[in-house]
Amino acid sequence: MKKLSYILSFAVVIMAGIILFAGMNGDTAAVSEAALADYGSCGEGNHVYTDEYTVISEATCTSTGMKYRKCTVCGEIEYVTIPIDSDNHASVSSSWIYDPKPTCVEGGARYKICYDCNSQIDYEELPADPDAHTSKSSAVTVREATCVTQGYNAYVCSLCGEYFDGYTTDIDPDNHITSEWSVRVTIKEATCYEEGEAEVYCDACGLLAYTETIERTDDHTWSDERTVDAEPTCSSAGSSSIHCIYCDAVTDVEEIPIEPDNHTFSEEYTVDTAATCVSEGQMSRHCIYCDAVTDVTVIPIDETAHQYGDEWIITREPTCSEFGLQHKVCTLCGESSADVMIDKTEHTYSDDYVILETSADELSAKVMYVCTVCGYENIVIKTYGTGEDDIIIDDVTAEPKYLTLSDSSIYVLDNDNMTISNIKSDVTASDFMSNFTNSSSFVLYDENWNFIEDTDTVGTGFHVYYEDVYDVVTDYTVMVIGDVNSDGSISSADARVVLRAVAGLDDALEGVYFSAADADGSGTLTASDARTILRVSARLEFFEDTYGDWGGRR
Repeated sequence: MKKLSYILSFAVVIMAGIILFAGMNGDTAAVSEAALADYGSCGEGNHVYTDEYTVISEATCTSTGMKYRKCTVCGEIEYVTIPIDSDNHASVSSSWIYDPKPTCVEGGARYKICYDCNSQIDYEELPADPDAHTSKSSAVTVREATCVTQGYNAYVCSLCGEYFDGYTTDIDPDNHITSEWSVRVTIKEATCYEEGEAEVYCDACGLLAYTETIERTDDHTWSDERTVDAEPTCSSAGSSSIHCIYCDAVTDVEEIPIEPDNHTFSEEYTVDTAATCVSEGQMSRHCIYCDAVTDVTVIPIDETAHQYGDEWIITREPTCSEFGLQHKVCTLCGESSADVMIDKTEHTYSDDYVILETSADELSAKVMYVCTVCGYENIVIKTYGTGEDDIIIDDVTAEPKYLTLSDSSIYVLDNDNMTISNIKSDVTASDFMSNFTNSSSFVLYDENWNFIEDTDTVGTGFHVYYEDVYDVVTDYTVMVIGDVNSDGSISSADARVVLRAVAGLDDALEGVYFSAADADGSGTLTASDARTILRVSARLEFFEDTYGDWGGRR
């Protein structure tokens, strides 16, 4: 049995040797035989290894290596891992990396890169390189070429300021050398009215360099006769002098005395006394220098030129449900002015009230006061025994009254934003209000809340206003495209307002005024909007061409 065990053990050793050393060297059979012959002399920890290892793979900066050695008795192989060698870089760049590159004034550094560990290899500092100049973008002229010598151009280093990579340029036959001592030949004499000319020759080659201008002189040729420079008037003296026959120079200036009757009358008339509703006026042409007048003309009586007093006369007293009316009387003829509206008054409540609901603790109640004039019902909370004022908690619910357009109207009503748009310019109040089927309940005011007559022109910012007996207000704002100054017409004045707003010279336009100024409907104000408004005012363009169905004057 023991012999059989030895035989099996030798077989295992032989097989292991074949597997481990196949292809490695030619001693496989010999090692196996030695191991078989001396197997009994080795065991775990009893191998006799050589001092030298055979390296399978070298260790590098990022990976371990492998080496082995054999037992000299049995051929057992011992494998040993070689630790990472941080100095053994297997993959190094072939070219240098400069960081920074040396320049003509400062040194630099260079190194190589290990592609495996990204380390800098063979790092070394470099001294300044006197030839490493910068800024070679365009050459400058160091010496200009002249008609007899070559020029010299070079590059200038932005670091040290030295010239480098210089080169010569060809002779320039047109670049002559001149000075204040150069030869000058006068070819045209200067006078008081005309400059002269002189030829200047080159100091180097003697050829003509250029022609220069000779300034005019102060030697004048005076006329034999005097010239009246300013005629005397009724308020100022005139003058006369002797003129140079070639230029505007004068000499021997003398004053001409005032001529009291030599008036210069304006071509336009001045109103001296305005005509009124009962008396004629007067206008005349005034002298532009003094108070003299001529062509005195009578101005006929103007029946509309009333002079109203400061006192208002009430035509109809206002109430809480109706606007009042008032007018003034002309102090000259006694004629009354057009009526002006007076705001409604506050409601008038009786001391009596109706209890609508009492609180559970009976300390307060919801009560209703009734206006004795219009019947408006005001509901409040009344607290008993505390001395506190009544607290309004609710008003009678009432819906705003909206305008209704006629079938033929092209206006656009916006009941959400309370605006009226798509209105042509130069529309009278009566024509404007005729676009609505229920306009009789509404009152038309201008942008400053002044009452508007039927013949007045409707403009941007005007109000169409209604207020019922319960103080529920309806207030539409009018927008006329192109009319920014609220006069109802489209003119250069509107274009100027828009242009100043765009340039930031005036406050920005807002609301309906912004919409009226936005001529192209882009939502942004630009100088182009001002230009469009100006062209529409001159009838070179129409808003229906740029804005929509109507929009502006036709």
